[in-house]
Amino acid sequence: MFRILSKHLDEMHRHALDDYPDECCGIVIGNSDDNASDTMFRCTNIQNKLHALDPTAHPRDATTAYFIDEKDLFRITREADDQGLVIKLFYHSHPEHDAYFSEEDVRRALFFDEPAYPDARYLVVSVYNKSIKEQALFEWCDTAKTFNQVPVDTS
Repeated sequence: MFRILSKHLDEMHRHALDDYPDECCGIVIGNSDDNASDTMFRCTNIQNKLHALDPTAHPRDATTAYFIDEKDLFRITREADDQGLVIKLFYHSHPEHDAYFSEEDVRRALFFDEPAYPDARYLVVSVYNKSIKEQALFEWCDTAKTFNQVPVDTS
């Protein structure tokens, strides 16, 4: 069972509430074998910026989509590489929607029909009316070639 440190889950919930009614996004890096080295990063959702620049290519705004700022992703990826760590988790929120892994979420998590980040799981936090409703964790199933919802340990 995949474990998320309770302090990180609490911070993800705060991030979702802070960014509401927009989607929040972030990353956790660490050692794939344990949680002792886990570090969480809040990322900047640039979806509103992309939507304003080109609404045809980016028809959704940040209330229904997220796009992690490439500078954040590069910095975090470099930090993980420099420390011999991996990206363990991407998280984002769904304001006024349930916690599910949408077609858009799947599309962004794949690269040529394979996971872009093989060690990563994906947590979706549902927020209704500035209140956390639930969260759901998803991981890649190689045999089914899809992301399945899995239990999460937050102890």
